[in-house]
Amino acid sequence: MMWPARSAIRPVPPHAVVPREAVDAVEADLDENDDLEGHIAQSFRELDTTQPALSTFLRNDLDAVTDDTASALGQFLGVAVYRAFVEAFGARLRSVDEGALSSTRATFEWDEELRRGAADELLESDDLVAIGQPHVMTFVREQLDAALEPDEDGDAPDVDLDAVAAVYRTILIEILALGQAVSSPRGAAAPGLLM
Repeated sequence: MMWPARSAIRPVPPHAVVPREAVDAVEADLDENDDLEGHIAQSFRELDTTQPALSTFLRNDLDAVTDDTASALGQFLGVAVYRAFVEAFGARLRSVDEGALSSTRATFEWDEELRRGAADELLESDDLVAIGQPHVMTFVREQLDAALEPDEDGDAPDVDLDAVAAVYRTILIEILALGQAVSSPRGAAAPGLLM
């Protein structure tokens, strides 16, 4: 698919796209974990060390979510997304600093505003993130769908949809910020701006 001309979000270079295998490996590891809550807490402690600005960003945004289901979903997705990037890129994943996070958030907000005022716009900002990181976004959307799935009686889940939307937006910004933090492989031409 061709990248839309009207977009604040820039295309993701091929060297920064998380492959399906990395997402699958992280998903399998999380599925097999007997103490998922403890594992997520441990992963956040790792984030505190390896990605302090990103960890603070996630904690601040997720602490503002008062719905327990949405908060747990956000913590799970925040960890899973981070681990998928680590699985895919290892040492090529640089630390995201506060300036990069602020810039990413501003770019995302700008893109949302561009689309909000355009009646002819077919894509939403999250669609652009999905074009750039298709495998990560497939996983994220599957988890969102599962959280919002009606129970066996057909009743809607007891979850605040605005809180889920806020969590989703936070995860989109995380994905964009981590994508910018992937350095090109040795010998590859230096990329332009990723956003």
